[in-house]
Amino acid sequence: MTTILLLAVLFGSVVAIILMVYLIDRVKHLESLSIQANNASADVQAAPNDNGFLGLSGKVLWDAMSGQLPEGFQEGDLLALKSRFEFVLQNHIETLFKLGKKDGTAGKSPETPNNPIEISTLRGSIDSWIPAQHVSILYRAGHESVAADGVAINRLKADIDEAAHVLFSRTGLTIKQPFSEKLLGNAVPVALPSSETMADLDEDSSEVL
Repeated sequence: MTTILLLAVLFGSVVAIILMVYLIDRVKHLESLSIQANNASADVQAAPNDNGFLGLSGKVLWDAMSGQLPEGFQEGDLLALKSRFEFVLQNHIETLFKLGKKDGTAGKSPETPNNPIEISTLRGSIDSWIPAQHVSILYRAGHESVAADGVAINRLKADIDEAAHVLFSRTGLTIKQPFSEKLLGNAVPVALPSSETMADLDEDSSEVL
């Protein structure tokens, strides 16, 4: 009888040990799965949002479109982005001009626009950057267009087209329509005083004196 009890205790102990080993192994396995899931979640959160440009934005995007490949990218990866970037660059140019025109119309002194600026696309928004000298030219063209006469309008058109040509050329894009036509095509120059008006002003001044 004693032998049977000892065997039963021994058997129970073995079963208990096996069960404990199984449970410990199971817990370790679940912990491993939990850690992997947490790491995967962290990677997703750390990864850049899909902005339509493989996560590129700002000056890094400009450099990439200008031929400076970011580390880990192939030229073929960026070729597919050219048409999308054309839309962004076009809107950047037009936005700078409109900002300048808005400030000029409001009588504000010229300011330095943000660079980069946020451009809306079908996939959301993207920070767009272009060289500072072109930012200034395009903004001031809009600002000065508010009170520009015929001579000044022609100068501003030339400035806009030159800046746009440089930006499009550096990024390997082709301008389909001159930006001066889109931005200043309907501009009405401020009328300069005619010779008769100037003569009348001189007469009025003489009478006052």
